[in-house]
Amino acid sequence: MMQRRQCLRRLGQLAGGLQLMAWGAVVLPSHARGAAAPWQESRVLMGTRIDLSVCAVPQSLARSAMARAWDRMTALAALMSRFEAGNPLDQLAVQAGRGQVLPLPRELAEVMQAALQRAQDSGGHYDPTVGSYQGWDFRPGQEHRPGEGELQAQRSLSGWRHLKLDISRQQASLDRAGVRLDLGGAAKLPILEAGLAVLRQEGVAHALLNGGGDILSLGQAEADRPWRVALRDPRQPSRWLGVIDMPVAGAVLAASGDYERCFERQGRRFHHILDPRSGEPSQGLHGLALLGRSVAELNAWGPAMMVAGPAQARRWAQGLQGVELMLAGPGEGQGSQQLWMSTGLGRQLQRA
Repeated sequence: MMQRRQCLRRLGQLAGGLQLMAWGAVVLPSHARGAAAPWQESRVLMGTRIDLSVCAVPQSLARSAMARAWDRMTALAALMSRFEAGNPLDQLAVQAGRGQVLPLPRELAEVMQAALQRAQDSGGHYDPTVGSYQGWDFRPGQEHRPGEGELQAQRSLSGWRHLKLDISRQQASLDRAGVRLDLGGAAKLPILEAGLAVLRQEGVAHALLNGGGDILSLGQAEADRPWRVALRDPRQPSRWLGVIDMPVAGAVLAASGDYERCFERQGRRFHHILDPRSGEPSQGLHGLALLGRSVAELNAWGPAMMVAGPAQARRWAQGLQGVELMLAGPGEGQGSQQLWMSTGLGRQLQRA
């Protein structure tokens, strides 16, 4: 009998991937020092809860800036979601294999370009055409695993070279009928980044965006206190590994994991991070976290590393200057505790 793992949905925790909680969002500033209260709002975009916090600004500015940031992120999410009927991704799928080249909005073309670059960098361990595996359903109460025959028929549709992109003309096509894109692994961070850019433009200097395990920070939670992020232990999701203080200059923390959006059947866990080559969920690692300075350097590495495993993930991370990495789960080099951290992350993590 199938047992379904429940997703964590408490305030301050987000759906999807390895869970991270922004502790700075619940630390009240000292009004004695004249600090403004933090302003917080949450919405669901692309099936993921997004938490937005700003501080050190008057309420009127906070509310207007947050409203504009939400407008921007909502528009981009609708543009890049594979579940939005009639959007460019849907149109590409309808026209797949017909030789039809479709014009793209600039933002979508840039995300596609980044996705193709990461697919090439990772040797296909990340692949935006993983959306061609349409049989999986991880929604509570509707969990479904496609049969081997269905997966076998769709494997030939998964392959990033099916996506033909002309970035200079902002045009794209899919060269085979049945190919579908899923940009979830490459779109979420740029969407959050766009929201943060709007906040900056509106005069906000201190903000935190927390979306399904991906966190972008700007400034501080208080005049003398950084934004604090608690890192969950993927081996035991009810526990924290420790706390990280986000740099004042801003930082990006991206996480992926196998215990959210998942179900269990006959003792095996099935989760939403699919191996593009097989259509089956990745195996081995339970979760990982990447800490860096920019969206561009981290984007889509999480799912690629989950699929490739710990040894390859460490090799890739060595080539990413200034990027720190945590890997949790069994595999080569993971040790008896099944936990590995880069030296820099180990220094920054304040143990729970």
